[in-house]
Amino acid sequence: MRTRENGSSGHSRRITQSVLTPILLVSGLVGAWIVASDRWLRAVAPSHANGLLAFAVLDLVLAVAVLVVPRLAYITALLLSMIQVAAMAGDALTFTPTGTLQAAFRAYLLGDMAFVALLGIQLAVVGITATAVAMPHGVRHGVHFEQARHLKSQR
Repeated sequence: MRTRENGSSGHSRRITQSVLTPILLVSGLVGAWIVASDRWLRAVAPSHANGLLAFAVLDLVLAVAVLVVPRLAYITALLLSMIQVAAMAGDALTFTPTGTLQAAFRAYLLGDMAFVALLGIQLAVVGITATAVAMPHGVRHGVHFEQARHLKSQR
């Protein structure tokens, strides 16, 4: 069985930080840009615009927290991103602003490249943070991924 090299968990943490920090920064900036530039969203659904702005601010805070308290930031980013994906999908699938057909609002959201990009970014954050949270567990319990050895027949 392969042994773990000294410092490998620190190396994987630095890699995760170097990938997750810019992604969270971009997420926060895209969310803030949507709120700042989408007047129609602010007019018909101000609570949704405010919620998106809150998510954007939290993403920016988490981008810094990943560097200071990584483990807590990973868990928080995972939960926050899952909530944001659910909220964005809920908006696209069920929310209907007053005076607008739901199908028209869905087409509006899914036709907005910034909305779709932010949804994709949040899905990436979920994947990265879920991996980051799970990996230390595997390292602590000696889980290693190696090529399978050929088994000899019992005959």
